[in-house]
Amino acid sequence: MANTDKPAKASESMQALIEKINSGYIAKRGPRHQQKKTFAPSTIAYGHGECARYWYLAFEGGTFEDNADAFAGANMTNGTKSHERIQQAMADSGMLIDSEFKILYDDPPIFGYGDVILDWEGEELLGEIKTAMQEGFEYRKRTGKAKTGHLIQILIYMKILKKAKGVLIYENKNNHELLAIPVVVNDYYIKWVDQTFEWMRTVRKAWEDKLLPKKNYRSNSKICKSCPLVKVCADAGEGDIKINSMEPLDENLSMV
Repeated sequence: MANTDKPAKASESMQALIEKINSGYIAKRGPRHQQKKTFAPSTIAYGHGECARYWYLAFEGGTFEDNADAFAGANMTNGTKSHERIQQAMADSGMLIDSEFKILYDDPPIFGYGDVILDWEGEELLGEIKTAMQEGFEYRKRTGKAKTGHLIQILIYMKILKKAKGVLIYENKNNHELLAIPVVVNDYYIKWVDQTFEWMRTVRKAWEDKLLPKKNYRSNSKICKSCPLVKVCADAGEGDIKINSMEPLDENLSMV
């Protein structure tokens, strides 16, 4: 009689192998004490990055909990490798002027890294590289719309570097297809990015004055659950002042 236990044991062994590999993606992502000195444009319009209370606590310093699972860890690593590969292709094509350069601003304090500056049609073009899953990529390809967080990030960089033109370059993770979405400064974008800078100044001033912003979300909200300072926030107290979460302008006012 055939031993039916062997396939089951082999399956369990291979599942254990997969779990062991996946553990490597998060092996270096444990809790760490950190104190933010500046706002990060790559974070400012994503989930907890829109929360004034998060930035206050980040400026105070605390234990950041990394909530990324193995899939998220692999996804971030893949994004980094895609950036490097696309930047190399730009360099080999002869259009790359600079890559991974520091972008700094004093008031409000901002620090980030720009992806690329390209030589395109006789002008210097500021570019940000993003990766997207098939469905998201096809939506951006069909509509020509960039993701909100990506758009405000490049607009912040454009304001600091005094650039009127930029481009968001998306790569389809499934097949490496590229999509370029131009970003050209207009009145709507100027109002939006100026509003964002004023919001950051308000949040920074609250921290300087030691006035903790009150919570804008329920503790069981998706934003709070994914926040790296959720435990610090829970222990910080009710708060002293109300600062609305950062939001874009009314899209009906857009001139795009």
